[in-house]
Amino acid sequence: PVPKGIKISVKSKIVEVSGKHGALKRDFKHLPIELYLANSGHEVRAKMYFAKSKQLSMLRSVCSHINNLFDGVQKKYEYKMRLVYAHFPINATI
Repeated sequence: PVPKGIKISVKSKIVEVSGKHGALKRDFKHLPIELYLANSGHEVRAKMYFAKSKQLSMLRSVCSHINNLFDGVQKKYEYKMRLVYAHFPINATI
């Protein structure tokens, strides 16, 4: 189910999610699945036909990615990068 306060659109395996902390977009065109909105836009359904165990794990991963999109637009995240090196001369540009 789509949480309250989140708008979602699914068009040709591209999922766009927008909430109070921004908008995120994810492309699933490389996977053989069907994605569509159900219950008048309150649910996202992913469907796959004749799937074996490896394909079912891929389907579960898609559902997890979509749930992570929901978390990403609901909560704020801050990433801190740290660069550590020991001996070699390593050049890093960020």
